[in-house]
Amino acid sequence: MQFLVLIKPEIVAHRVLTQAVLTDLRQGGVNIEKMRRMRIDRNLAKQLYQQHKGKFFYDRLVRHITSGDVIAMRVSGTSPRNSIGSSRLWPRLEPDHQPIRQKFALSDVRNVAHASDEDVAKHELTLFNLL
Repeated sequence: MQFLVLIKPEIVAHRVLTQAVLTDLRQGGVNIEKMRRMRIDRNLAKQLYQQHKGKFFYDRLVRHITSGDVIAMRVSGTSPRNSIGSSRLWPRLEPDHQPIRQKFALSDVRNVAHASDEDVAKHELTLFNLL
């Protein structure tokens, strides 16, 4: 199965953090098939996060994902959610077993990466022209 993974602006702004996240993904069994750096506009962000429309954090998600460049990837192999981890950052896990979000996230919205759920992966890959 293929998935969309986005590395968010707060990580992409720092080359060392971008490389650390990519390394963690690969070590977690994620195969990066296609990758590109891009800027997401508001329209695309709204389509990406449409399932959250009306929730209190929706506008923050859209504002954040459009605040800078992202790395958009088509990946396969192990589900990227295993390497990325939950958007719920607490409680923190032991240092030896921390997924990417636990290591690098600044908040629940500024949480390093987006990964497709299985039921929307094909749709999200199509949105980003990565299929």
